Amino acid sequence: MAKVAIYSLTVLLAVIFVIPLVWMFVVSFKPEGVSAITINEWVDFSDLTLQNYKKVLTESQILRWTYNSLIIGAITTIITVLISSLAAFAFSRKTFKTKGFWFILCASGLLIPTEAMLIPLYETVLSMNLLDSNWGIILPSLTNPLGLILIMQFMNGLPKDYMEAAQLDGCKDLRLWWSIYMPLTRSAMISIGIFYFIMSWNNFIWPYIVINTEENMVLATGLPTFLANNVLHVNTIMTASAIAAIPTMIVYILLQKHIVQGVSMTGVKG
Repeated sequence: MAKVAIYSLTVLLAVIFVIPLVWMFVVSFKPEGVSAITINEWVDFSDLTLQNYKKVLTESQILRWTYNSLIIGAITTIITVLISSLAAFAFSRKTFKTKGFWFILCASGLLIPTEAMLIPLYETVLSMNLLDSNWGIILPSLTNPLGLILIMQFMNGLPKDYMEAAQLDGCKDLRLWWSIYMPLTRSAMISIGIFYFIMSWNNFIWPYIVINTEENMVLATGLPTFLANNVLHVNTIMTASAIAAIPTMIVYILLQKHIVQGVSMTGVKG
């Protein structure tokens, strides 16, 4: 009986979350002025049109913004995951005198709000002539210590026998990390990579400050700019939102198993 109640509650919550998403896509295919409030309007397929999508694609640079977001998200994710994995290996498997100090220093980055670093980051990017460029967004995003902490926690749970056996065969540290620990922590790295990609995809404040031209905007900053000029057009707003949601939905569908692993990964004990 308890399981039935739990499953019923789960289904109910899923429906509650899915209904707004379905409504967004339904409205995006409706003519301007039809907001599909009633069930009859939902199931009425006689007036479906692609005019809204044509309008959004022609009157905005949403495809360019999406491309910029994908490129920035992919580069940021790959570099940050590799750096986090390499640092996690050093903290997890190497012994040196100042390890505790450096780990606390890295982990303390989680305690500093982004807003407190905006001015020094801006001055740094300005001095490097990286304003209004993808690298101006990417480089400050490479310092997130979340991946270091979680991957290190995952590595702490691995047997040390792998490392000792490889060292007996003459395996050096870099080869040990690349050939043994990276494959063993692949699921953890994929999970962290998903989180980094979503964080990069939803990042608004820093790209809004750094990017000046409409062509170089990312989706998180370009979309509100376009929607501000169409605030009274509900169908246009839902269409643009639907286009923006499609890439993240695809990522979630393809990698949902790893997302679940990433959520549960914090329970791994060393």
